[in-house]
Amino acid sequence: MQITDMLLTNRNARPGTRITPRGLVIHWTANEGKGANAVANRNYFNKPTTEASAHYIVDDKQIVRCLPETEMGYHVGAKSYKPEALKLLSSYPNNCTIGIEMCVNSDGDFKSMYQRTVELAADILKRYGWGVDRLWRHFDITGKNCPAYFVSDEFARRFTCLTAAQAWGKFKADVQNLLTPNPQPTPKPVDKVSIEINGVHLKADGYLKDGVSMLPVRAVSEALGVEPVYDAATKQVTVNCHDLTESIESGVSYAPARELAEALGLQVEWDGTTKTVKLSKGCVCN
Repeated sequence: MQITDMLLTNRNARPGTRITPRGLVIHWTANEGKGANAVANRNYFNKPTTEASAHYIVDDKQIVRCLPETEMGYHVGAKSYKPEALKLLSSYPNNCTIGIEMCVNSDGDFKSMYQRTVELAADILKRYGWGVDRLWRHFDITGKNCPAYFVSDEFARRFTCLTAAQAWGKFKADVQNLLTPNPQPTPKPVDKVSIEINGVHLKADGYLKDGVSMLPVRAVSEALGVEPVYDAATKQVTVNCHDLTESIESGVSYAPARELAEALGLQVEWDGTTKTVKLSKGCVCN
C-alpha cells in the first residue's frame, strides 16, 4: 500500500498538538465535482484560511497523508457530541482520533477508492492492535451526515446499492476480513449438485435441500462478473440489489437456484439425470 506524504504547513489546520489515538473516524469529502481528488482536498486543507484537516485523504489513485497520526487534526470538532463518543473517546474527540477522508469526485472510481480506504483502515487498526469496534463514522461522534452513504439511505443506494446500515456494516466486514483472513472451507453436501453456466462447468458445486437446488452465491456471481454483498450485521446476502433467501453452510452462502438466476438475469434448467443446474442467457425454463 503506497502512501504519498503531503504534510500540511497551514498552522490553522495543523496545530502540532500531540495525541494518543483511541479511534479511527471515517469521513467523505462531500465534493462530487470533477478533479476533487485527494491532492485537491489536501490543497484545500493547506489554504491559510482553512481550519479543517484530516490525517489521510483517499481517492481512486492514491492515499495522501496530511498529518502524522500522532498529531491532532480538525475533523470532528462540534459544539456538542454524542454520549457514546464522550464516554469512549474524550470531551474533545479531535484530540484522540485519526481521520480518513474518502473522495467522491465524479471523475474518480468509487469502488477503487472504497477498496483503498478499506486497506488503509485495516492497516491502521492492525498497527494499533484495534478491532473494528474502533471504527467510527463522523455521524457517530457529532451527528453530522458524514459519510452520507453510510448514514443516509438515499446516498447509500446511489453509491452502494444498499441501505446506509448495510453499507456501513459491509465496510466494517470488509475491514474485518483483512484483519483476520478466514478462508472458507468447501462444504461437503450429502446430495451434490453440479453447475453449468452457458455450457461451461463451474468448479464449485451446489447441493439439494428439500428438493431445492442451492447454489454457492459468490462462486456463481463472480463467474458472471458480479460482486455479491454481505451485510455482517443482518447476515443478508444481496446480488444486484436482490435480497436472497440464503443458507450458510461451513461459512459459504448458498441461495435457491431460481432466486439467484433471477437476480443475475439468467434462465435456469434442471437436468435430473446428471443432477446439474444449467444457467444461461438464452435457454427456456422447464
